Amino acid sequence: MAGLFAIHWTMAYVTCSHFATPFNVICPQSRSILFINLQVYQNHMGITMGQDSSMLTHEKWRRIGFAVLISWLVSLLGVVSTSMAGTGWSSASASLLVLLSFAFTPLVAALAYGVRFLLQRVVEHDDAFPHALDALIVRPGVRSVLFHGAAIFALWSFWIVAFYPGSMFYDTFYQISQSYPMDSPVNFGVWYVPNVPVDAHFSDHHPIFDTLIYGLFTQVSDHLTGSWNLGLFVLSCIQAFATAIVLSYGLAVAREFGAPRFICAAAYLFFGLVPIFGHYASLNMKDSLFSPVYIWWFVLFARVVRTKGEALKLRGFFISILCAGILTCLTKKTGVYIVGLSFVFLAFVYRRASMRCVLQAACVFAVMFVFLPRIVFPVLDVVPGGKQEILGTVFQQTARYVAVYGDQVTSAQRDAIDAVLNYDSLAERYNPRWADPVKYDFVHDATEAEWREYAHVWAEQGLTHPWTYVEATIAPIIGFLSPTGMAQARVGVWDSDHGGSDLVWQPASLDGIRDHATRIFNGVASIPFVNVVMMVALYATWIPAFCFWASLSDYPRWLALYIPVVLTMATVFLSPMFDTRYALSLIYSAPLLVCFVGAGASERRRAAELDEVDEPPASSGAHFSDVRS
Repeated sequence: MAGLFAIHWTMAYVTCSHFATPFNVICPQSRSILFINLQVYQNHMGITMGQDSSMLTHEKWRRIGFAVLISWLVSLLGVVSTSMAGTGWSSASASLLVLLSFAFTPLVAALAYGVRFLLQRVVEHDDAFPHALDALIVRPGVRSVLFHGAAIFALWSFWIVAFYPGSMFYDTFYQISQSYPMDSPVNFGVWYVPNVPVDAHFSDHHPIFDTLIYGLFTQVSDHLTGSWNLGLFVLSCIQAFATAIVLSYGLAVAREFGAPRFICAAAYLFFGLVPIFGHYASLNMKDSLFSPVYIWWFVLFARVVRTKGEALKLRGFFISILCAGILTCLTKKTGVYIVGLSFVFLAFVYRRASMRCVLQAACVFAVMFVFLPRIVFPVLDVVPGGKQEILGTVFQQTARYVAVYGDQVTSAQRDAIDAVLNYDSLAERYNPRWADPVKYDFVHDATEAEWREYAHVWAEQGLTHPWTYVEATIAPIIGFLSPTGMAQARVGVWDSDHGGSDLVWQPASLDGIRDHATRIFNGVASIPFVNVVMMVALYATWIPAFCFWASLSDYPRWLALYIPVVLTMATVFLSPMFDTRYALSLIYSAPLLVCFVGAGASERRRAAELDEVDEPPASSGAHFSDVRS
């Protein structure tokens, strides 16, 4: 194993040298800029240039080490997930998959260095951006944000009209049904956990805030037109327009931070033309409602990072990001962990703003864990959701263990599992790609003692066969990690043909354009090389991993921006199955993340140029002369 690590570190070094050589040929000043950038970083870390050669070597190997480690993790996840694509089972052994991941590591590292090289070139030649394309740049200011947001919305109008009144799932239909009286044929009751009905009017299994919004628009539409269609269409248009505006706002902020024009223009076209964005922005589902709110909060969070917490001292900004954070939590239940924990961690990063960060987190936790359950739920007659959603991955791990190693389960372990997961049917219910059959049949009224015993058995079995737990975790989320996971077109509504209601339907007059839109969406996903933009892993794993490496290596002041990114990835990777909608917030934020990395690159280059201007002439003993030689 040590030999393999040595080989790949050597290959990563060769990769670094390969990209450094053409860079020096193209830009003769690159060598001095490299060392000036190194000095800026070292000064930031409290290091002097007294040990020029040794520090240069340390910096080079530090960057290579980060590249190898992150590339190996990405490779490992990709290899393991691809090996299980289709069925959720793999015939390859763990050791073989690890060896394959080592084989792919230098390729991934080479790609990372190649993208980094292109990013540096884009930053250097930003002044060469054609003035004829200035219209693609969103500039800071309300007018530019609104204009460019409206232009994106216009590009998306094809998808909005094609899927009128806005595709939706059973989840949304279930939420809408709760807005009707209990004796209505549309209302079919609520449950604390699936298959366990309770006597309540609303359920927080899906966020009650979203449920009330869907109920409002459909009820008004029903009273005015006799169907839900108009209300759902109006909501999808408002939602899509809001999404276009916040993405435009994100690009404006990135440009304000100094992101290169080329990258901002490319991201703008990306948002407008890649089918995922236009299609999913108008879907009637909680993820499409949550994601633009999350992007609004994420862009404001980026401003906090850029100012090292100083932005929180502004009263208007503090209130704005607090409102955005609370809405993020209200529109999706995992939002409270993303927003709240992000500010908890940020309090340790920016000590001068620690109290304001703590106050942000405290307000969010108070709303979600005190105000909602203790005040809103009793008033509206809301039953809370069950614990099965957050424990789905844990249940899957136990189920896979029983399915594979059932003959090794002791009677005591069997009893502990049975008290929580109904052991007799557990292996039969286990579906590697979908957690619902296991998690929806758990024993919701198990005692605390039974939960503790189950937790003990879960840990014990995980230590016995840890790779089984790894496979159980990856199997449902293969599409978020592997190039095999393409974005899915969502076509239907939950009408009477699907066991829903005749209050909603897709007009036959739009069948032609809807079929055409579906063929375009699926066609882009099937064209070699072009289909990369339709791979969910690009947004959920690869772009965040590259941007994190770039910031870790070159732009450390931006590292705090990855706190919510990592937390969001964690919530996505705990999804019960692969579905594009679960990663929608990452899909929206990935192009913006690239823009922020570009801003970091531009910022570092400007600092290097200023430092070079202030440098004394060579005759006065410039301390870079020895290094350059």
